[in-house]
Amino acid sequence: MVIFRLIGFVLIVFALMLLGADLVSTLEKNSATVIRSLDQILRLTGVDAAPWLQRKFPPEIASVTILVLSWPCWAVLGVPGVLLGMASSGPRKPRRPPADLGASHQPVTMR
Repeated sequence: MVIFRLIGFVLIVFALMLLGADLVSTLEKNSATVIRSLDQILRLTGVDAAPWLQRKFPPEIASVTILVLSWPCWAVLGVPGVLLGMASSGPRKPRRPPADLGASHQPVTMR
């Protein structure tokens, strides 16, 4: 379970970095909002996934996957990261109530 929580944390960190990069790019361009898709981020790293997906998968699966590639990259990474983190958290153990201090405890007063 710890590995799933770690993977979720890493996905959330990448999503926040990409969201920050989109925010900075939007601030640099005064009039245009910049939201990079997963396909754009992959092409920045030298990977063009769309032609490969169209060759390797049936048209129905390829079209759905290409649709996901057109979504904002921070959302594609952040949503699974949050879901993975929530799913791997597990039930919380109930905490014990604080020990009864009893009659020996006197409130401290300031003079």
